[in-house]
Amino acid sequence: MSAGPSERPRASRWEILGARLGVWTLPRDVEDPPPISRRAWAIGLAGGAAAAVVIVTVVIPAIGDSKDRTAARERSARAASVARERARLIAEQAAHSARSPAAARLYAAGRTTAARGALRADARAAVGRDARARVAAGALPGPIRDVRCSFDPPAERGPRVHLQCLAVTTTLIQNGRVTARSGHPFLAAGSLRDGRFAWCKENAPPGEGASGTSVFVALPAACTR
Repeated sequence: MSAGPSERPRASRWEILGARLGVWTLPRDVEDPPPISRRAWAIGLAGGAAAAVVIVTVVIPAIGDSKDRTAARERSARAASVARERARLIAEQAAHSARSPAAARLYAAGRTTAARGALRADARAAVGRDARARVAAGALPGPIRDVRCSFDPPAERGPRVHLQCLAVTTTLIQNGRVTARSGHPFLAAGSLRDGRFAWCKENAPPGEGASGTSVFVALPAACTR
């Protein structure tokens, strides 16, 4: 007696693929799939080889080119950001100059201490006008509540003097006493001999681990030498 057609259900394509890849085994009640013909193997191998060629010659280079273009755009954007920040700092730290006739007159008369006081007062007034003008223009946050200047170093000798000034925006008071002041720093340098002085808005260099562009621009020599 010959056997009739199999009445067992056929496996799905996914079940057959999984079985042939060794991922799982077919259920016992499922009809065994027909063996793969040589022609099918040849077609499969040819297709796999073609896919590999496409990946190696097209996909991978395209991914590499995309990464290169992205990196180039990022470098260009960073360079532009650094250039903008450098230009801003150069403009913000530009030297401004003025003259203290009283300081020159007192120094010529041999009154060095009084000359130093006169130059400091005139520098303080000049920094205050500059800082308030910047606040009015929206270049600095304000308001400017006070300007305080001190000699640095305090016991500096000779006609050349240097000042550290702070355009005060915030004053911390505890128990009726001022404990701290914050604001915008300026540096000034001048000569008692002719009373001429220059001042610059100071921006501290970026600290360790600083984010962003981390650009530092040195102050003009007129404010530091």
